Amino acid sequence: MSVFWQSVLAVFAAVGFYALLHTVYELVCARVLRMHGTAELTLYGDGCDPASEQLIRTALRVRRQYLPGLSVTFVEIGSGQGQNIAKHLAARQDIMYLD
Repeated sequence: MSVFWQSVLAVFAAVGFYALLHTVYELVCARVLRMHGTAELTLYGDGCDPASEQLIRTALRVRRQYLPGLSVTFVEIGSGQGQNIAKHLAARQDIMYLD
């Protein structure tokens, strides 16, 4: 086998070894952060807007999948005209709701 092909194989082996170590590191760190980490997320929006409901549901999904210690706060910046979906979701899902 020529020196060129040996060099190519050595580069691929080095890249593969680095990728393996990086993957193991990411898995270990993600697990430690998930088990012991806490975070705070503050959402701003109009509680009557359907986009606010989507924001809250996304935050709940993130809390369920990645950070069980995530505390979510929703700050109402809208007029409050109509049915306030965010207020009802906040009451049911352990989210702090601020007017």
